[in-house]
Amino acid sequence: MPSFGMHLALTLFFIAACVKTEDVKLALFLIPFGLVCDLDSFFGVHRATLHNLFVLFIPVLFMVVLKRLKVTAIPDRYFFFATLLIAFHILLDTFYNGVFLFYPFSDKSYDLEFWFGLKETGLSMIFQWIVPGKVGELTYVVTPTPSVPEIAVLSGIEFVVLIFALLTFVLKFQESYSSSFLYQKLRIRK
Repeated sequence: MPSFGMHLALTLFFIAACVKTEDVKLALFLIPFGLVCDLDSFFGVHRATLHNLFVLFIPVLFMVVLKRLKVTAIPDRYFFFATLLIAFHILLDTFYNGVFLFYPFSDKSYDLEFWFGLKETGLSMIFQWIVPGKVGELTYVVTPTPSVPEIAVLSGIEFVVLIFALLTFVLKFQESYSSSFLYQKLRIRK
């Protein structure tokens, strides 16, 4: 499974690329949506309970309910960004041992295999879905079962990517941080 650190790094890159500089509070609001899918490591079936296509509707339904109750000032686009972050998390996990995209209605694990590189015969590219029953180089999850949480935090290059993502995020929203800090300082002096 891609580590927590890699999911966090890619979430920070996505937010830094899509969110306006002055919307720092809403950017911070979006961070958990890139990580929420891995909560199924602690309850339910890992890679199934929160890694399916039906989870993508939660932020949109939440937005509709809040709009009906007229209790939110959060722009609609941030709920759609939240949906994209969840979808990106699920897509990233499909590249590593698969996810149960249609759980609880199906117990098939879908694994997207993509490889581009050099072999002794020349340049090669593989792009295919691997469904349980077809054994490749990796052991694929065949049936959904409750599991013991096994979450890698960081390793080698992922640490470097996470540091780079944190720097990107902080530098993107640095002006917002500093202007709000200066505003508070000037307000206190008055």
